[in-house]
Amino acid sequence: MSKWNQDTSALLIVDMQKDNVGRYCQQIIPNIKSLIAKAREKKIPVIYACDSRYTDDSLFDKLGRKPHTIKGTEGVKVINDLAPLPDDIIVEKRMMSGFFGSDLDFTLRQKKVKRLIITGVRTEFCLLKTVLDAFELGYELIVPCDACASPSEKSHIATLESLDLLKIHKPTTEELIRNDLI
Repeated sequence: MSKWNQDTSALLIVDMQKDNVGRYCQQIIPNIKSLIAKAREKKIPVIYACDSRYTDDSLFDKLGRKPHTIKGTEGVKVINDLAPLPDDIIVEKRMMSGFFGSDLDFTLRQKKVKRLIITGVRTEFCLLKTVLDAFELGYELIVPCDACASPSEKSHIATLESLDLLKIHKPTTEELIRNDLI
């Protein structure tokens, strides 16, 4: 990995919203909170990619899930422990990827971001889709292995292992902070 440049970096937090965060997420909240604090201290943009769906979203039927993260409801808000500040950016997303059909790429390029630290849930769905799109769009990536989660530990581990094929760096939050990568 090349030298990490904070001037062209951003922290991206995927789907850490009231309707999305369950028991399986509790261990990653302090890690994401630490990364947010460090990013704000270094004036690195903090960006939230958040589900914002309609009640009749076809994804609910396809996956057999009840409607959640419905636009305009309490459940669409970021959890209180990771609440955005006024200078943070919230990107609404209708699909699994933070990039697909949103203005995330435009926002990052306008801020001259080249490197992303991506955290959040679910490792095997929304986080992975966002990582893959970021990779194909040419961003340099870090996915802190202890700042993302899935209700399935098996799926979480398999997804993180698959990122090795793309040579995506997956340090712990502590390693990121200690090595001044954020």
